Amino acid sequence: MKTNRGFVYGSYIIAVFWALISVIPLLWIAGLAFKGQSEWTAYPPTLWPKNPTTINFERALHNSPIPNYFMNSVIVTVVSLFFSLLLGSLAAYAFARLRFPGRNFGFYLIFSTRMIPALLTVIPLYVIMHKLHLLNSLWSVILAYTATGIPMVVFVMRGFFEGVPKEIEEAGMIDGCSRMQSFFMIMLPLVRPGLAASAIFVFVRTWNEFIVALTLTSSDTMRTLPVGLRNAMGQRMGELGPMAAYALIAIIPIIIVFLVFQKHFVSGLVQGSNK
Repeated sequence: MKTNRGFVYGSYIIAVFWALISVIPLLWIAGLAFKGQSEWTAYPPTLWPKNPTTINFERALHNSPIPNYFMNSVIVTVVSLFFSLLLGSLAAYAFARLRFPGRNFGFYLIFSTRMIPALLTVIPLYVIMHKLHLLNSLWSVILAYTATGIPMVVFVMRGFFEGVPKEIEEAGMIDGCSRMQSFFMIMLPLVRPGLAASAIFVFVRTWNEFIVALTLTSSDTMRTLPVGLRNAMGQRMGELGPMAAYALIAIIPIIIVFLVFQKHFVSGLVQGSNK
């Protein structure tokens, strides 16, 4: 009993330690974003500003393309997330419910694409988008992100679909539902935790992705937020306040999405671990 209690306490200590390591840099960036120039290099440094100000955000956004970068990232992320969830869920449902030759081989083949480094796909993606006349457009980035998001959705959702009793789906079909109606009206509502978990995984990866967006876009009007922030930070190198404001602008949407879907995300992870 003492050993179990010690293990629990030790686990809590390690969890708190790693939580502090993860949270303190975020708090430092947030504090720096609201500090005036005199506090950037003040000694001893303080975590939170003595006189909070929004001047760094005003300087970062004044006559700046950041709002355009932000909107491009929103469009690319939302559209690619929608198609990744839709197509990935359909594929996962097929792998979970239908019986056809090579079913398991096809599943592992699709998921194995996740093991290919992004750098190895840059040149093929560039050539494909060039032949499709989609270079320097948001659609090129959307298609690339959708292609990389589908394998993750398939991997997560297959286990959830397999966990739904077949009798529920068969009862819907007896009542007159087609296979597609059963999928959208019965199966998807039952696997919402899995959808939420998949959505967060895909959203975070898509929102933060840099190298593909840098390769497929060339004009400033088509840049996504990570690429645009790289350029903006390069122009303001040494101005710690505006740089922290840029970073905070990029981080906030991820925090909001996680907080909104946190309940389903945690439920999805717990259920997925039991498959």
